[in-house]
Amino acid sequence: MPLEKVYYITEICVGIAFVISILFLAMQIRQNTTLLKHSMSTRRRSTSAWLMRAIATDADFREFHRRIERDYENFSADEKYRADAVAFHNMTSNLDELVAYKRGLITNDEWTSLKHILEMTAARPNIQTVYERVKHQYPQDVRDFWEALPKNTDRVQPMLDTKPDD
Repeated sequence: MPLEKVYYITEICVGIAFVISILFLAMQIRQNTTLLKHSMSTRRRSTSAWLMRAIATDADFREFHRRIERDYENFSADEKYRADAVAFHNMTSNLDELVAYKRGLITNDEWTSLKHILEMTAARPNIQTVYERVKHQYPQDVRDFWEALPKNTDRVQPMLDTKPDD
């Protein structure tokens, strides 16, 4: 077989291998994007689960969480610090996910859930205090969205509108 034919066969094989490697790379990128979306969704659910578990199992925390809604302005410095720490934990996770949505990294179905959470979160009094401290970490489109959310709502907020047992 002449050397020229071997060269052409080698070129064809290299071309095929190149196309296969590009397809493999595309599959890896798609898989990584799917894992990123799942990871963000899991983080949001984990944050929410932590809060719900604390409310469900710790009577002192449950009462404190209720007091945030109705008496935050009258909290001591220590109580505000505690309330703001809880808010920071929840808010940064939610705003990170809002960034991901704005960048097209989460699905519309996940957005429906996230938007509801953001609307409920924005209505909490301690959230605004924390937002003022962290807003500069986020892009302008995220800040614009957050700042347009209603800060007081008449919507029934699960667990926030219930009265504590006396």
